[in-house]
Amino acid sequence: MRRIVFYFIIISGLWSQNSYDVLRPFWGFNHSQILSNSIGGATVASGYITPGLTSNPANWAAVPFAYLQMNLSNAEFQNNSSSISNTGFNGIDFVQPLPVYRGSFVISAGAHKTKDYMLSYQSSYSDEEDIVDYSEKGNLSSYHMGAAVEFAKGLYLGADLKLLLGNNEMTIHYESDSTDYYSPDYSGLSLTLGMLHSISRNFQYGISIDMPTSLHIEEPFTYSNHLNPDNSYSGLSEYYVKKPITLHVGAALLTKIINIFYEAEHTDWSGLEFSSEGIYEEDMELPASVLINEEIRDNFHQTISHHVGTAMRVPFIPLHLFAGYQYVPFPEIDGHYGDDIRETYSMGFSLGIKENISILGSVDNCSWKFEGVNENFNKFSLGVSIHDIPGL
Repeated sequence: MRRIVFYFIIISGLWSQNSYDVLRPFWGFNHSQILSNSIGGATVASGYITPGLTSNPANWAAVPFAYLQMNLSNAEFQNNSSSISNTGFNGIDFVQPLPVYRGSFVISAGAHKTKDYMLSYQSSYSDEEDIVDYSEKGNLSSYHMGAAVEFAKGLYLGADLKLLLGNNEMTIHYESDSTDYYSPDYSGLSLTLGMLHSISRNFQYGISIDMPTSLHIEEPFTYSNHLNPDNSYSGLSEYYVKKPITLHVGAALLTKIINIFYEAEHTDWSGLEFSSEGIYEEDMELPASVLINEEIRDNFHQTISHHVGTAMRVPFIPLHLFAGYQYVPFPEIDGHYGDDIRETYSMGFSLGIKENISILGSVDNCSWKFEGVNENFNKFSLGVSIHDIPGL
């Protein structure tokens, strides 16, 4: 019963927006390049170990070679009643050092699926045991360009600008009489600034900041009454949502055989904001933003996610192995989904098949409990990378 109450609250954007509509675009299952996934997203101080897109654009300045990677992924959400999956292109990255008189200057560009929106449920919502099928499927992608420089010996600075585009489709089928459907489209910009400081050959630390991210949302919605089609209707909502800054802090211990990475990620979700010029409360006088932003401040709080990873070089063969762990709490206080603490275990590899070509792969298992029921999100990724590209 409580499960469906929660999903009704989420889908209630069909009639009026609420705090979950503001959180939803920023809360999904995270994606990045394969090597970043493999070490649990602990990339703020990973340096040259993870060329390409990471949480810290300053890492690019530590990459001494031209690099190109691309990958595909298959992802699946599962619980005890249903499942939903998605397979497709996951990302491409290009990193290019440019000749400079001193230090380094590196540019990078690429496209990535950064979040998957994926849920599926079947349950009852009334004493008559009417069956409800709920499904959600979508993604948010980033198209980025950035650069990094060695500002002083061992001190690297970087910036990355992302164009964010995506959509989400959510459907509730009520077995008895109706279907609710809406499909928000997301668009916006995001800027990340970062610093990496190499203290010695064996230790470095990094700091990066995701600046406030604003998304424009156009949300078509439809209510379909199967028993009385004259009562069906549709419409369009348009509004903006804004996420506050996210701070990434971490360090890396580097040796010839094994590397260890750690990253903490802090976001104060009570700083989420909703705004719209055309959405009002039922009395048509008070802007909806007043109560929605108050609801956000009352319900959401700051979180600190923890990311730990390792990378190991296998002696005598061109093989690197990776492993990672993530602890990601949900930002709601004692709410319908407040017990959702996601834990993710990752494993990956990089196998050289030629002097400058490697095959990459990773497996990620994300699990949590909702009202004592196990739920999980699994992802398998496979890709290829080319470094020291001739002519570049």
